[in-house]
Amino acid sequence: MKLPVGYDEVEVAGVQGFAIRNAESWMRDVLSSGATLWSWAATQASGTVLEGRGKVFSVPAPSPGPDGRERWVVRHYYRGGAVAAPLLGDRYLAVGRPRPVRELFSAHNARARGIPTPAVVAGAVYSAGFWYRADLVTEQIPDAADLAEVLFGANPANVDLEEALLATGVLVRNLEQRGILHPDLNAKNVVLAPVGGELVAHLVDLDRCCARAPGVPAPAYFMRRRLERSLRKFEHRTGQILPSDAWAVLRAGFVDNDETRT
Repeated sequence: MKLPVGYDEVEVAGVQGFAIRNAESWMRDVLSSGATLWSWAATQASGTVLEGRGKVFSVPAPSPGPDGRERWVVRHYYRGGAVAAPLLGDRYLAVGRPRPVRELFSAHNARARGIPTPAVVAGAVYSAGFWYRADLVTEQIPDAADLAEVLFGANPANVDLEEALLATGVLVRNLEQRGILHPDLNAKNVVLAPVGGELVAHLVDLDRCCARAPGVPAPAYFMRRRLERSLRKFEHRTGQILPSDAWAVLRAGFVDNDETRT
């Protein structure tokens, strides 16, 4: 399996995966103990639970990652969708590239094109006949909150709403211009965090993303519609209606051509 530069294959006790070289020894130790990456994270005394599809853990980084973050996020893959999720849960058909590998390449391509997204540290695939289960480890963005939390939740990082919407619009526009297509862009996989005194929107959960050929933009408006549909669903679910001014700020970001704002 050919991997991006800096990553190596790891195979222990029938588990296949990959890791950045700094984390390879840690990963081998975890898998040799009989634990999965996710079950290991669940036992860490300094770990915390993050909101997500299933339990997602934040743990202190055992070794330096690509961006040198202090904490890692360990996620177990679960199926989404009203049909697949109840039937299949965390099982994926063992055909083609497994989810962690797909996410590694998607994140690598997105970062190479200047899209803010967390660095991938490691991934593991646990075979089960025609199926597999999988975990992914990424670096954690500090002081971050997803767009749904900011607009419809507790806004734990006290993010300015207009700044969040404008930064999100700019992220979507940059995704279009730089040929990164996220087929399920929603308010949970846009994460806002301060970077150098500016609020920046980051993209997360890239396992279904695809990178078009260099210079070929992603389809115009597709991700805008997906994101706006997600926000409408949160309005309906929470009863909190975004004012027209908020939609205007988001859409202003969509048409902002300043490539330095990422």
